[in-house]
Amino acid sequence: MTSTPPAPRLADLRERWLSAVIAALQGDAKVAGVALVGSLGAGRADDWSDVDLLVVVEDLDDYAVPGRLPQGPGRLAFEIDARHNGPRGTRAISAQYVVEDLPLWVDWHLHPVSLANWPSDSSVIFDRRGIAPTPATLSEYLNRGEHEPATPKTDDEHDAMRLALIPIAAKQVARQSPDAARTIEYLGGDHTADQLSALDELLNQFEHLGRADSLAAGRAYVELLRGAIR
Repeated sequence: MTSTPPAPRLADLRERWLSAVIAALQGDAKVAGVALVGSLGAGRADDWSDVDLLVVVEDLDDYAVPGRLPQGPGRLAFEIDARHNGPRGTRAISAQYVVEDLPLWVDWHLHPVSLANWPSDSSVIFDRRGIAPTPATLSEYLNRGEHEPATPKTDDEHDAMRLALIPIAAKQVARQSPDAARTIEYLGGDHTADQLSALDELLNQFEHLGRADSLAAGRAYVELLRGAIR
């Protein structure tokens, strides 16, 4: 049985980013509560895990705008409206930050107090309003009822997202997940080729976008992966 190779630098960057962002959210009186969700919240994260945060706010419209959320010790390289990933009345933003030249993917789930519960597989960081827990898992919680409609995206936005998702494919390669080939194919790469070579070629394909931060961070991540699996 094979195991996922360690990547302690990724875990360290993630934890330092989280520490700074949580401190910023705790210092914001308009934030009613925050929980870790996804693999971190459920206690099954590894060094390669990304960040999923459920942020409960008093005024949803104040937060679901570009650049509103704390960036931590990094810089924002990409963000996109992902409200279609949640029920009506909520918002979601997917973002890539570059922390010490490596990418960190964060899915922000933004919910108003009136619609909020803590999913059963979340880890509550703080709660100022006594928000009730729910027996529903995060997946069940996000898929309840009718979803928010997706916002239209331009071709450039789709390409920028595919570039930002290359490290997600690399993470799947590190875990030897069958999802890696499917993600590489979705991103426009050759899923039948050597996976590291396919990731390199994908990065080359997106050079024309002029998104230097995402491109350099993607290359650094693939090189980290290459060293980890040798």
